[in-house]
Amino acid sequence: MKYLTLALALAAASVLAQNATEPAPLATPVSPLVSADISWILISSALVFLQIPGLGLFYAGLGEAKNSLSVLLAVLLAAGVVMTQWVLFGYSLAFSDTSTSNFIGNFKYAALIDTLTTVNPIAGTIPTALFSMYQMMFAAITPGLAIGAVAGRMRLLPMMVFVFLWTTIVYDPIAYWTWSGLGWLHALNVMDYAGGSVVHVSAGVTGLVLALMSGKRVDYGTRNYESHNPTYVYMGTILLWFGWMGFNGGSAVSASTRAVGAAFATNIAAAAGGMTYMGMEALVNKKRFSAIGFCAGVVVALVAVTPGSGFIEPGMAILFGFFPAIVCFYAVKMMHYFKVDDALDVAACHGVGGAFGMILTGIFAQHKVTDIGVTPGSSTAGWVDQVWIQVPVQLAGIGAVCAWTAGWTAILVLVINLIPGLKMRCHQEAEEMGLDMYEVGESAYPSYGSVATTSDVDSDSKAHLSLPKVPSQITLTNAGNSSMA
Repeated sequence: MKYLTLALALAAASVLAQNATEPAPLATPVSPLVSADISWILISSALVFLQIPGLGLFYAGLGEAKNSLSVLLAVLLAAGVVMTQWVLFGYSLAFSDTSTSNFIGNFKYAALIDTLTTVNPIAGTIPTALFSMYQMMFAAITPGLAIGAVAGRMRLLPMMVFVFLWTTIVYDPIAYWTWSGLGWLHALNVMDYAGGSVVHVSAGVTGLVLALMSGKRVDYGTRNYESHNPTYVYMGTILLWFGWMGFNGGSAVSASTRAVGAAFATNIAAAAGGMTYMGMEALVNKKRFSAIGFCAGVVVALVAVTPGSGFIEPGMAILFGFFPAIVCFYAVKMMHYFKVDDALDVAACHGVGGAFGMILTGIFAQHKVTDIGVTPGSSTAGWVDQVWIQVPVQLAGIGAVCAWTAGWTAILVLVINLIPGLKMRCHQEAEEMGLDMYEVGESAYPSYGSVATTSDVDSDSKAHLSLPKVPSQITLTNAGNSSMA
């Protein structure tokens, strides 16, 4: 008995000694995570999310009063659809780090499994879950940009179906090609820091296809369309500008020098673009100090600096504001000349602005910036550093994104329109009444004028809405708005 007692005592002493010399595993966790980076990307995610309602306000203000609430809702609905898709499988398709394909990811992270306990190789200091949430905000705003082209004439239910399929078939592969680290455009050294092609070119091309396939508004060319609420436009611009510091600054996926440079360049470009576009409105369109013109220029410049903001010195961003504002100003005029009914000039501003920004990146990117935080010799640069191949590479990336987006968007529109009950274009009565009452059943301005009730809308008489008399302050062009984001 005494030997048994002695053995138990020795065993207990051994366990105590082991516990004393070997701390519990959680006492000194070994982790590559950096709290400063986590904090910054959390903040950046919130900033990019803020751009979604900002975009809604911007678009609603540019459009007509009878469609303003439906536009606000459409942008938010599109974001909700994408967020759901992103969690189910979108993130895994776009950013899988275990796929053997250079074209599309796999389903390893479907339903965001294992994303709290892993890191993605391209964002190695933050949890995969945080990287996924940040990238989700980019995916969520992109289709919202595109549907502005058919504001006032696209039904909400088919729009939601379209957005789910478009994000899966168009956006996710393009994001994988360019950003995943395994994609074929990444292997070609296409430089797209924060979404010039992935977000803006794809949205612009999609908007153009939607506008062409949906057909013109019933009164297109017969009257001037006016921005019904410039105050909305102003508020939306501020939210977009503010949020864009997270859009570009957060794309460094770290609290780093690159994040500082990208955020600073973003602000400089916006300021230069706003003043330039406003000046073009005054010189060419003979307007005064157009508030809408300034706001349009701000957003055009933000679009253009997006692909290059992390690859250039901040002062160079003045060029990314000045030249794109002029180019997009005339792109809007060209679209109207060819009578393309892009309601909010999505193609001319996002598509052209994003593509031109990609080209400028191929010209002005510098090794002194692109080498920051990477292995020397592993980065590329632009023409200013005698990397003459970069602009052709950028053009190849733009071409690939345009072709993939245009082809699949057209196919999706054709297929969805063949499904009973999902025809994307609203009928004439709905368009004339306004989608606020016909689709949403609510008015953005219920205290103005007499408003048709939902039962009125559903009745055989199809009573028309007596619209609120909200004064329009800016007369735009003969066929469409002169400016948009």
